[in-house]
Amino acid sequence: MVFLLMLFILGVSFSAELTIEKVVKDTLSNNLELKALRLEIKSLEFEHKAVRASLFPNLKLEEKFVRTDIPAYVLFTKLNQERIAPTDFTPSNLNDPSAVSNFETNLTLEIPIWMGGKIRAFKRSVFFKKKAYEENYRRKEEEVIFKALEAFLGASLSRSAIEVAQKNIEDAKEHYRLAQKLYDVGMALFSDVLRAQVFLKKAQEKKVEAESNYRVSIKALSLVANTDYEGYTVPKLSSCPDLTKEELLKVALRSREDIKALDHYIRAVEQGRRAVMADMLPQVGAFASYQLFDKDVPFGTDGSGYMFGLSVSLKFNTGLGTLHRMESLTQKRKALEERKKLLEKAVIFSVEKAFSQYEVAKENLKSAKARLKEAEEVVRIIKVRYENGLARMVDLLDAQTQLERARFDYINALYRCNLSYGRALLEAGIIKEVLK
Repeated sequence: MVFLLMLFILGVSFSAELTIEKVVKDTLSNNLELKALRLEIKSLEFEHKAVRASLFPNLKLEEKFVRTDIPAYVLFTKLNQERIAPTDFTPSNLNDPSAVSNFETNLTLEIPIWMGGKIRAFKRSVFFKKKAYEENYRRKEEEVIFKALEAFLGASLSRSAIEVAQKNIEDAKEHYRLAQKLYDVGMALFSDVLRAQVFLKKAQEKKVEAESNYRVSIKALSLVANTDYEGYTVPKLSSCPDLTKEELLKVALRSREDIKALDHYIRAVEQGRRAVMADMLPQVGAFASYQLFDKDVPFGTDGSGYMFGLSVSLKFNTGLGTLHRMESLTQKRKALEERKKLLEKAVIFSVEKAFSQYEVAKENLKSAKARLKEAEEVVRIIKVRYENGLARMVDLLDAQTQLERARFDYINALYRCNLSYGRALLEAGIIKEVLK
């Protein structure tokens, strides 16, 4: 009993129904393309920290060895080592000294006080660039969610196709049973039985094909989400959501992440221009160092001393290179502003186009539903006529073929309508908000 209960629980767990919300969640967490983009954003975070670190002092430790017999260097080397003797000032020693060795240890602290605003401008430029990457990442999320929705709807279509194929098999069995019954009482030809039997086999072949397509569609969905959905069942298509163009256009320009990204890119370029302009402004810094000198060993302490001070520098390129770089960035900013205007117009167009396709798909769905009802009624009427000897099996099977086509047309219309709905949400930039 316990074993049977475990089998039942396992059976339930392996046939859990998959929802679009779970697919979206898995896709956002596991999709490989999104993972790569998240790493790129992470790299910009460290780039931002690296630029910000330029505001902090630099500490440098340096060890240098020199051996020389150049008179001036020998004298000052001994002076730094604090071992000058009276004999060092005799003409012979001054003019032709013996070679000396010197180990110089230098610990230096450099403090940027004001770099013309260059460092802060670079920091803000990287900050806005990171913001732009984050907005583009969110747009990529929307695109990947649409791919996941497309794969999910494809799996739902395949699942619906299996159900339609099963209905067609049941109808074909009924026609075969009816033909056999009428043949047994002498009211039908044996050819009617054979036709019905062939029709049944074709219906069974289509079910096998539909089951194969379903397995492939599950693998395609697993690939997009980078998650194994083996053992899950995807719900069949049932309806198409309603949508209005007004609500799409209302949110499109304020929701599209790629438009927001361009705003951040424009700010990043402007901050880059300010950083370049800082090259023409005074640069102010402070420094302090402590030095050790020794004739025998590194880090020795024969002599020592310190030094500190301030530095002010002003640099100007006579070829006007700085001005040219500033103008280059000005033109780049203008180009991005024009791209933003173009993108805003393109977004409005794409939303209107997507909604137009949605409207067509919605009408096609209504038409397909009406055709399905009509085809079912035709089959019902001809079946009654055949039972009463007023119609042929060929007529019944032709009507059944039309019904099969109407059934497949209907689920295809459902698929296209839902896909058009998703496309409209994508173009408006709200597919993640709606489906998550």
